[in-house]
Amino acid sequence: MVKIYIGTSANGEDSEAELTLEYTLRKNSSCAPEIIWMRQTRDTSSIWGGWKTNQWHTPFSGFRWAIPEANQFKGRAIYMDVDMVNFRDINELFTTDMKDKPLLLRAYNGTKNSSVILFDCEKCQQYLPPISKLKSNEYVYSQINNKMSTLAGTYDDRWNCMDGENLKIEDIWHLHYTRMPSQPWKPKWFKGVPQVHHRPEIYKLWFTLRDEALEAGYKAPTDYEPFGKYDIIGQ
Repeated sequence: MVKIYIGTSANGEDSEAELTLEYTLRKNSSCAPEIIWMRQTRDTSSIWGGWKTNQWHTPFSGFRWAIPEANQFKGRAIYMDVDMVNFRDINELFTTDMKDKPLLLRAYNGTKNSSVILFDCEKCQQYLPPISKLKSNEYVYSQINNKMSTLAGTYDDRWNCMDGENLKIEDIWHLHYTRMPSQPWKPKWFKGVPQVHHRPEIYKLWFTLRDEALEAGYKAPTDYEPFGKYDIIGQ
């Protein structure tokens, strides 16, 4: 079973991005992936409730480091941000040779980018604090990100193609609309100045895929809780 944990907003602001990403993942997959949406909740007994989030870049930044424990430190799991679409069987990423590394990230601009992660959950156990400690550390995203990056191997760049880069669309495996100002949708918590995407065909492609998803019957969930961008839970 391919398990995919996706970081997203709690209040429906990324709902169209969610259904578009899910549609493309299932459309191109050779199996039926299990998708777990990671959203903030006021239920402090939940894995996704009770986090200190005011130092996060997004409403879900730190959640990725809870995935190995959420997965009971067993098997593999994939993490990805919600601002993506898929074009290639995600099972190929899931079964990538990890060369005994605890996780794989993308090498990007001299660093390792954690917006798509392949975890070996058992191997990660020795390196990650328990979720109870992750929740109480407002700097958990950056601190754990730096630590885990030093332990990570890398996967093919095409599994996390940043805004198309210089690739033809047919050569992209997994597309990341990473620049928030030029994303096709705008969550309310984004307070920046919208910008034109540097590749209009990449921008238009998202709307085509969203419309395909809607025509295929994909619908946004309706059970969202009201949250702001950095609602601090459990303080």
